[in-house]
Amino acid sequence: MSTYADAAVLLFGSREFTAREFELRTDNPRAAKVLSELKRRGVVARVGRGRYRCLGPDERPDLRSAEWGPARAAILRAGLPMAWDGPTAIEVWTEGGYRVSPAVTMREFHIVVPEGALRAWRAYLRRERIPTAPKKRLGVRVVLRAVRSMPRITLVDGEPVLARAEALRLVRGSPGVYADAEGWFRDRARRT
Repeated sequence: MSTYADAAVLLFGSREFTAREFELRTDNPRAAKVLSELKRRGVVARVGRGRYRCLGPDERPDLRSAEWGPARAAILRAGLPMAWDGPTAIEVWTEGGYRVSPAVTMREFHIVVPEGALRAWRAYLRRERIPTAPKKRLGVRVVLRAVRSMPRITLVDGEPVLARAEALRLVRGSPGVYADAEGWFRDRARRT
């Protein structure tokens, strides 16, 4: 299935083109709207009034954070009991310096929640369209760990996170996954 992004690259390559040319060559009367969307997605760049150029793969912006940031914010504003867990806790404790992910195109947020809140969390994430299914290979997914009683939690930059000692235990228990992450840990939680 071809897209307008495919068509733009095929029709114009790396040369500049106008919105009118795009309209005529693709037979799309809403060319300006399509080009605006392609610009938002990082496929084309606007080089002047009504003039565009397709961006090569090495020129395209990294738009993953445009999806990852809002998902993280949605998790934090849920108003349900939770704490960052596993790799996400380690990322917080290393100030983003150490991140473990299944793929460069996937962002997993690990959270620990009380068993009694698991159903509410699943419903909330479904409403926010944040998947929890392990089949997802692109975008964002939340990995929920339900526990009878919550582990010790520390607020780090205002976010609930497994306590430093708990996060260090994870690192020491999985040296093949976390390697030298312990050396990246901040000394203590900063006050917010």
